[in-house]
Amino acid sequence: MNDLSASATWGDTAEYFMARQESHRGGVFPVHSHDHFEALLILSGRRMQHYGSSEIEANPGSLIFTPPGLRHGATIVGHTASLSIQFNLKFLHPELPADAQRLWSHPSTLSAAPELLPFVAQKQMRYECDPCLTEKLQGIWTSLIERNGSQSLGAEQYARAQLSILLLEVVEAFESEIIEVAEMEQHEGASDKIDELRQFIDANLAERLSIHEAARHLAISSSCLAARIKRVTGQTFGELLLKARLQHARELLIYTDRRVSQVAFECGFDDHAYFSRRFRQDLGMSPLEFRRRQLSEIDLSAISAQRH
Repeated sequence: MNDLSASATWGDTAEYFMARQESHRGGVFPVHSHDHFEALLILSGRRMQHYGSSEIEANPGSLIFTPPGLRHGATIVGHTASLSIQFNLKFLHPELPADAQRLWSHPSTLSAAPELLPFVAQKQMRYECDPCLTEKLQGIWTSLIERNGSQSLGAEQYARAQLSILLLEVVEAFESEIIEVAEMEQHEGASDKIDELRQFIDANLAERLSIHEAARHLAISSSCLAARIKRVTGQTFGELLLKARLQHARELLIYTDRRVSQVAFECGFDDHAYFSRRFRQDLGMSPLEFRRRQLSEIDLSAISAQRH
């Protein structure tokens, strides 16, 4: 499904950096996590990025920032092209102590590495670049890809400096929004509770979940949880739960041969007809139509890869 170009790494196992251009055909990327930071600039096509039960739509000019350890997936609509950078904190700021990677979102680490602020804010805001900013970022990105893995004198230091400039360009362009979200992240641990809630939902999709059960699991009141969900995500508990169930259903339809009724049951839908109706409302097609279309695109991609 993927075409990767200009990919290489510098440094030993403690330092990691990679810059490349990616091309993806339509399909679903299962939920996963990684131990590095990843930034994407969408050049063409449409992508739905999933963070637990939240969803971010990305179009040309959109930026996506995924921090280490965050479980995420994606739905690719049609054909997309994007620029990608992956790195760890040891590469960006080798002078920071070893535990800074684990504590990357701590205020002391962010003070020393403000380039990481876009990763703090991603789950609660969309980064949509104007043409001028898109062109500027694309120029830096292309320069990094061209020099990626180069053994020439100073190449690694150049990449580190350019990576810092690229991220700081984003910080400067979205400064007010990023600061607002970062301050909210530190307020009463609101986002931590929402992360715990998303993990609880993901682990219990097949069950009959209620906000009262979720609140009991998180050791807070139902009313407090409802208000916190609304403040952090702009959604209700029911909306978060439905998004998580439909995302898992999309993965099961593509990567398993289970019947639609079984998929519905495993995703917490007791009524097969209700599941099909909500699925059509979300994606504009029935579960069976979605499965046939996605498998067809995967087959065509495989045939194309064999020819090349």
